[in-house]
Amino acid sequence: MAVTTHGVTATSTGQAATYTTGNVGQAINDLLVTFAVVTATADAGAMADSQGGSWTQITTAVKNASADKLWCFIRNALCPNADPLTVTMDVTGDNGTGCIIFVVRVSGMSRVGANAALQSAIQSNQAGATTPAPVFPASALTGNPTLGFVANATNPAGMTPPVSWNELVTDVGYATPTTGGEYVTRDSGFTGTTITWGSTSASAFGDIIVELDSSVPPGNPWYAYAQQMSA
Repeated sequence: MAVTTHGVTATSTGQAATYTTGNVGQAINDLLVTFAVVTATADAGAMADSQGGSWTQITTAVKNASADKLWCFIRNALCPNADPLTVTMDVTGDNGTGCIIFVVRVSGMSRVGANAALQSAIQSNQAGATTPAPVFPASALTGNPTLGFVANATNPAGMTPPVSWNELVTDVGYATPTTGGEYVTRDSGFTGTTITWGSTSASAFGDIIVELDSSVPPGNPWYAYAQQMSA
């Protein structure tokens, strides 16, 4: 069973081309998933880490009349060690005015990169005083982890997680420009399509949800064992 654990949070109010976290604190064979929001950028965005890992952008959304951008990235390989590892959000083409990064560690995964995301959905440029409720294209599978991210213009974000989802770290934010972020996870048990947060957002927001694929792919050394255990 795949299990989500909080890695590290980074916030910055500086105008910059890149934003870097502290040490993720990963374990060997963790899969890393990141959520980020950068204010005042239209850059395509890229993710990198201090161990030279490559990352795949899963999806992106916008908020604040498309002035601010949200992302989800997944690392293209499991972590090979527990050595110090930092993650960097790169918006070199259009410097931001601030950034929030959440890094989530997921144990028990075989798939990586784009192959690790079964489906995703977003809401962009949502008005304040409404409730985040993004909708997957298809019903989630009960054994798969689901993750969600909201970024708004409130410091801190001030969001209540959906019922049965876990807030692995408290809401964060920064003051200039006022920005907040929250992410939630659920390791298993969700079989619906709509993930509805437990509160409205006090300000305009965007959001992202992702369902990970925790199945073992054919060709993986554990595939035959997984098939036998599920029979």
